[in-house]
Amino acid sequence: MKRSIFLILVISLLFFTRLINLSWSLPYPMHPDERNMATAIQNLNCFNQKIEIDQANKSFIDCLNPHFFAYGQWPLYFGYGLIILYQWLKGILGEMINYEQAVLSLRLISATASIINAWVLVKIINLISKKKSADDLIAFLVIIFSPFFIQFSHFGTTESLLMLFYTLIIYLNLRLIKNQITLVAFIFFSALITGLAMATKISSAIFLLIPFTAFIYLLARPAILLKKKITAAEKKFFFLEILFAFLKFLLLTIIFFIIFSPYNFIDWPDFLSALKYESDVALGNYVVFYTRQFVDTWPVLFQFEKIFPYALGRLSTILFLLGFFCLSWKNSQINFLRLAFIFYFIPTAFMFAKWTRFMAPVMPVMIAFNLLFLKKITVGRWFKNLILIFLVLPGLAYLSIYWHPDVRFTASDWIFKNIPQQARILSETANVVDIPIQNPLVKNNGLPPNYQYVSFNFYDLDVNQSLEASLGNLLNQADYIFVPSRRIFFNHTCFNEKLILLPGFNLAKRCENLKKSYPKLNDYYQKLFSGELGFVKIAEFTSFPRLCLPFNLGCFNFNDEPAEETWTVFDHPVIRIFKKSSHI
Repeated sequence: MKRSIFLILVISLLFFTRLINLSWSLPYPMHPDERNMATAIQNLNCFNQKIEIDQANKSFIDCLNPHFFAYGQWPLYFGYGLIILYQWLKGILGEMINYEQAVLSLRLISATASIINAWVLVKIINLISKKKSADDLIAFLVIIFSPFFIQFSHFGTTESLLMLFYTLIIYLNLRLIKNQITLVAFIFFSALITGLAMATKISSAIFLLIPFTAFIYLLARPAILLKKKITAAEKKFFFLEILFAFLKFLLLTIIFFIIFSPYNFIDWPDFLSALKYESDVALGNYVVFYTRQFVDTWPVLFQFEKIFPYALGRLSTILFLLGFFCLSWKNSQINFLRLAFIFYFIPTAFMFAKWTRFMAPVMPVMIAFNLLFLKKITVGRWFKNLILIFLVLPGLAYLSIYWHPDVRFTASDWIFKNIPQQARILSETANVVDIPIQNPLVKNNGLPPNYQYVSFNFYDLDVNQSLEASLGNLLNQADYIFVPSRRIFFNHTCFNEKLILLPGFNLAKRCENLKKSYPKLNDYYQKLFSGELGFVKIAEFTSFPRLCLPFNLGCFNFNDEPAEETWTVFDHPVIRIFKKSSHI
């Protein structure tokens, strides 16, 4: 009875953490990938009643082309299908799809994928280790309160789907090597999931390494399938059988890929153009303003300093390392899990671009190692419970971001109340939206003040002489300066640096390189933050992950601003406001 009640509570928590405030930030486009995918869904117009009859045939041919190829069409079609279903049930089929509908459909997909992933991950852990009911509930709690699961559930992007597909592929392969699934069923379902993954994001072709490894494992141990030892003469035929099975798997994968992302082939030139651009950015062949944070960074070390301690939590990252290196090296299932981590992590970690989302598929694998290690160690229940508490605290704190209003709404409300009409504001470009913005949840808030607002291109300050002259004039005129996020000064200066001093890593040299590469930017921020520029900071707005104790005993913030940029700037940036000192 107690277990049933606890299970209901755990399931409720899972749904709550994934679905809480899915409409955060709307109607504003706070995440660029989400914005692009939502816009692509709006380009799908197969049921739009406003299409002229004489253009119907042409429109029908092109109506499923999103004209967007940074990702595959599968998540776009899925989101579009949900909207069409909603419109049909409401009796409004054919209405134009608005931005909010597109975003919410994508976020619902992400949240649902995350919910399913929790179940699959527990199944994987139970496949590898002996099932213990108490440990199952602990596993669910750790998974539920993993920060990356919570964040990616609230982004209408591909990360939750890719995590689910990678976890499912690993699950199917573990069942195969444990002879719990037929080869025919394995080929079909693995091909379907891998094809869907590639139709979500073409770089998911790397997922093929997992089934390939399973086929190699079968060749090495034919008794798994045949349930008997085979002769040397039979080995040749078995090899051909496995080779043929692998070829069938590849063929089916390609077929599913084409079915669920057809315009990669129909609109081949646009697909290749997008693929080349995305590849050049990821590999560093083309360094754009939003990848400058990765210049002079070390692969592997960057992920373990700037990504995993924040996305998983510091204790969870440590337990992963203990599990990866200390769990049995004779257990084939655990070794398979190790390979699943290595196959994806190593090539991805060594890319120039090291965004948090690039690591998403292996984060559930890391949690699996975390939980397997906890199951293995023999310590008192009280000590395990203590570990559990510290494991769930980061995720519990992360929920506060979506529990409270978006920090850009909070800052904007303050700006409207405290900065007068016609004030001259100097801000920074490339922050998705320029604050202040109207909070749609606040009724009767009137018209916003009429500010003289400039969103300045600081990124090119050191390469465009006209910008330097323009900045001088703007500083003379400005009453206020906004720093809407850490995107510029964190990536071009060393004012933020609190890096671990790793062997061979020269922080002073890196700082010196940044000063040489961006002297004007460094000079600007040094003078702004020191007050030498003539401005003083009058307000700072944060929505760091926060834990508050009962009975008003205080709150604790988890300052994650030093994390990899995209972990914070999309859903909880730090906003700093400066005022000209002569006006104070």
